[in-house]
Amino acid sequence: MKTQLRFKEGQDYPEQQNGSPKAFFHDPKYRDMSVNARYLYMIFTLRMTESQNKGWIDDDGNMYIIYSDEDLMKEMHCKSCTVDKLKNELVEFDLLSMERHSNHLYPLHVSNSYSH
Repeated sequence: MKTQLRFKEGQDYPEQQNGSPKAFFHDPKYRDMSVNARYLYMIFTLRMTESQNKGWIDDDGNMYIIYSDEDLMKEMHCKSCTVDKLKNELVEFDLLSMERHSNHLYPLHVSNSYSH
């Protein structure tokens, strides 16, 4: 199983400052990822950076978000099946971990395997 890189409380993440990581445009790993999945990742990471202020930190110091499908449907102007498809796409690209029993969504670090 691949190690998931969750965001930790109190750390800075400069790659998330502008919402859309450079790796989405340069790393071949993300070439086939849909624009809507990239947008959803941006929504999640922006919410996550706010989560430190809301106390959404698990017992291991990992930041998570809570975002209902209904709210995501409104935010993205789409149906529930589209939200599910996009979340699953992020999981496939190792950009999201979901804990259904707690409704916690853990956005994960973008890999930086591309060379400048």
